[in-house]
Amino acid sequence: MKLALLGTLFLSDKRKDLLILLIERPMNIDEIKNTLNVTSSAMMTQIKILIDQGIILYESDYYMLSSFGEVIVKKMIPLLNTLMVFEDNKQYWENHKVKGIPAHLLERIEELGSCEVVEPELNRMYELPKKFTDNLVQSKYIMEISSSFSPAYPHKYIELARKGVRISLIVTEPVFERFETEYFEQLQDYLGMENTELFVCKDDVDFASSVVTDRFLSLTLFYKTGMFHNHAMMSFEMNALTWGEDVYQFFRKISQEVTSI
Repeated sequence: MKLALLGTLFLSDKRKDLLILLIERPMNIDEIKNTLNVTSSAMMTQIKILIDQGIILYESDYYMLSSFGEVIVKKMIPLLNTLMVFEDNKQYWENHKVKGIPAHLLERIEELGSCEVVEPELNRMYELPKKFTDNLVQSKYIMEISSSFSPAYPHKYIELARKGVRISLIVTEPVFERFETEYFEQLQDYLGMENTELFVCKDDVDFASSVVTDRFLSLTLFYKTGMFHNHAMMSFEMNALTWGEDVYQFFRKISQEVTSI
């Protein structure tokens, strides 16, 4: 029975699409076939299977989820969304360390939605990816957590801050020490602005960076070998931005603010 029910739910795209559709409201067969762009005969076969399993009901010409079916579909949607996040960029997730993401946020990874891996052009491998910088300069605020250092950041963030962009950075102690040693004047300029913040996290941050703005989320993980490559996973979906802000707030709570040097 267990295997039969799992097969009913996951071995047919038509059945999955129908269940997700019916979570919104009951529908008649014409609404179903027009929305899903299927024929009546093809869909009726799947409907019969779902009725036999007690997942949907038929009343007064309308198909609807049973109480049992509604519970199942509400649990099923996050799983399907999680699978989509991993499947769309399977090689990236397989080759990179995901355990650096706090466990309670990793459990919400489906919120990233549609993602894409962006990387610099071959002749600019040590620069930030163009899609990242193009969207960064159009952002109204920037919140970043970083355990890796990029020479492009001090100049880029000071330039953006001078244009009125609100910037809040969380860096690890090694990154802060390099800022302080090699970019002392830029660090002073940054700290002297009213629209900037800087925090130092003494705990381990086991990913390269997480950047969230009002436009996008960018997540850069380390390879499983510990190596760093200058590419990023980007998402532009609203749920992903909320997820990124929650990541930022998690690390901000365990970080100490720097107001002067």
